[in-house]
Formats: sequence, C-alpha cells, structure tokens
Amino acid sequence: MRRSDRWFHIVALLTVAMFGLSLAVVFPRAPGSPGDGRDAELRATPFPVQTRHALGRGEALSTVLAARGLDDAQTKAIIRLLKNYKSPRSLRPGMTVGVAFDPVGPFGPQRTPDQVRITLSPDSVLEFTRSGASWSSQLDLVPFVVDTVCISGVITSSLWSAKLGGDLDRMGEGEFEELVYDLADIFAWEVDFTRDLRKGDVFRVALERKVRPDGSVRSRHFLAIELRNQDRVLRAIPVPRGARWAYFDDEGRSLHGAFLRYPVPYRITSRFTSRRFHPILKTWRKHEGIDYGAPFGAPVEATASGVVTRAGFAGGYGRLVELRHAGGIRTRYAHLSAIGAGIRPGARVEQGAIVGRVGASGLATGPHLHYEFVLNGRHVDPLTVELPSQPSLSGTRLAEFRKVRDGALSLLEGVPIPLDIRVALSRRQ
Repeated sequence: MRRSDRWFHIVALLTVAMFGLSLAVVFPRAPGSPGDGRDAELRATPFPVQTRHALGRGEALSTVLAARGLDDAQTKAIIRLLKNYKSPRSLRPGMTVGVAFDPVGPFGPQRTPDQVRITLSPDSVLEFTRSGASWSSQLDLVPFVVDTVCISGVITSSLWSAKLGGDLDRMGEGEFEELVYDLADIFAWEVDFTRDLRKGDVFRVALERKVRPDGSVRSRHFLAIELRNQDRVLRAIPVPRGARWAYFDDEGRSLHGAFLRYPVPYRITSRFTSRRFHPILKTWRKHEGIDYGAPFGAPVEATASGVVTRAGFAGGYGRLVELRHAGGIRTRYAHLSAIGAGIRPGARVEQGAIVGRVGASGLATGPHLHYEFVLNGRHVDPLTVELPSQPSLSGTRLAEFRKVRDGALSLLEGVPIPLDIRVALSRRQ
C-alpha cells in the first residue's frame, strides 16, 4: 500500500472514531440499559417515590397540590372528590398530605403525581389515584393489631409516681400516665386517691389494646384490675354498657355509683368548712365546697349524668357550670378557664363528660377547681354525703359475669411483682 493510501485510511479511522464519540456525548446510554452502572440502583428504587407534607396554619390544600406538580384542573378534581368525605375548610394544621411519582418514566422521573394521600385522622387515610386525566378516590382504614399488656406497680408517694413492672417495654412513652385517670375513675367510690393511698400499696392491671402500625394506641380497655390498698384487696372487671364500660367487683357489685367522688383526680387544697379565711376578700366565711389544686387546663368531668342549668360567668365563681341531677341534687364546677364543647343550658351530659377546664377565673388566686354539691337547696360536703349506687348484677348476667371474671383474673396471676414490693407486703401481714 502506498504511503498516500495509508494516510487516507488513518484519517478515515480517526474520523469514524471522533463521530462515534460525539454520538455518545449527544445520545448517552439510557439509564437502566445493559451495562449502565446505575441499572441496579434504579431496579432497587421502590415504586412509587413518595413525599409528605404537613399542612401549616392557614395553608390551603390547593397550594400544596400546585407546588407538587398538579395543575388547576387536577387540583379542582381532587378537591371535588374530597368534599364527598370532608370539607376542605375543615382540614387542620398538621394533617399530612402525601404525593407519589413514578421514578422510571420513559423520559426520566414523572413529575405529575399518580397518587395523593390525605391523612384525615389517625385511623383513616383518603387516597386519590390518577388514571390518565381523571382521578378516583378511596377511603382506607389504618390497620391495627390487638394485644394484651399486663403491668404492676407499687405506690411510693402517689399513683402518678408508682414504681412499675411487667410489660413496660411494650408500652409507649407516657401511656401509663394516661391510664392513671382511668384507674382513679374506676375506684373513685372505693378509694380517694388524694388521701387513701399508702406507700407499699400494690396494683396489677391487664389491658387489651388496639395498636396501629406506627405503635400508637387506637383504643384500650382494662380486662382486670387488682388494687391492694392497705388491708383491702379491690378488684374490677369490665362489662360492656353501650359504647362505654361499667366496672364491677369480683362479686358482681357495681363500682360505679350514681356520682363520682371527685371531678378531677388531684389533691384537695381546701375542704368543706363553715369557717375559712378567704385569701382575696380577707375575711372569714363559709367554704361550701371542695377545692382541688389541679393544673391550668386540666379536664373537669361531670360527677354524674344530668342537665346543664348554668354555663357562663357567675361573679366570684368565675366561669361556672351547674348540673341538675335526679333526687334534688345539683353540682357546680367553678373558676373554669373554659367551658366544654356543647355545654349550655338545657344540654344533657353523661357521667364523665368534660364540662370544662381548670382555671383561675373569678375570685381565685391560682388555677384550681371549686366543686360544690347541693342537696335540696342546701350545700353538703361532697366527701361525706351518702350517695346512691348503681344496681349489682344478678341472674343470668351474674352467671355470665363470673365466667368472664375467672378468665380475666387469671391474667393477673403471672404479672411479676418486684421483690421490694413483696417485702413491703410481708411487713404489713
């Protein structure tokens, strides 16, 4: 081959090589194609890719959707479907809005969401799914599992600071503190938790819970409770009564009187007396009720079912709720910071309903609840007045109860009691 021919071939090969290199730059290998180092990463990417956003105060759902790639027509379609379940104006700050994209579209990641999910409540999620230009909706309920948790405790100074044992590792932070109010309510007729508990008293409880996938508790109720208070052994077994639970002792006697002994489970700061020095008026006068030193905003419960006769500001009482009950009885809840939702004259309330929140309105030096018990127009001491009780179980209901009782109490037999509690018990026996 002549020298001129060899130079021609060399130039031709270089030209082809440069042309191929330019094609590689202009048309790079598609992501995920054989030989591409990123194909394993993309195959491992889950479908769909999701982003989540918590609604801020005053933030509109339409603004959130528009910022995530939905045009006006798509946003209006979703809001129109939402109205079948909930008013868009009722969406509260903190509600979660999630959107989902296809990460492997033919021209790269897709920017128009395929799904939109709105968490309406801890137990329900509304899902919108796109098919072409149209959207459909579906309400999904958050699944839960049912479990049984058993715990024990010894009183050191109060029920709130009890030393605990049992299945504590399965309970969420602060979960026991929420149960304290329920325990106090159940035994309110038998035990004054502000006065009667002693160091070394013991309790054991078995709970049935409905737990969501994130570990939060949807609902719970006691299966059995045992409380050793000084020389007494008190037990409580639940029996369903409508949407609520009624509690009975191990003989089928009701633990729920027609009235609870106190509307808040906190310590007494001032008792019923005919002569007390008023800290604001600076004079001696009757104190015709009980004061509870509860924190500001603590819920105040109706001690019995009744009808609201007063709900509003009432001079030195501050914000006051008064209930009328059967048998010529009225109860009053004073110095409230707020009155409960739906609490207005003429409204019917059930025992345990929230009638207001602890405050310091009226003639009060600090947050507390002033509670009065009026019988036939005369003030009486709520702690000493003889109150009516609920009927006990009998007949077939009692026979069925005994079967439930035996199985429930057997759950408590295996609940471990710490050694120092056993020592405390042995010293009292």
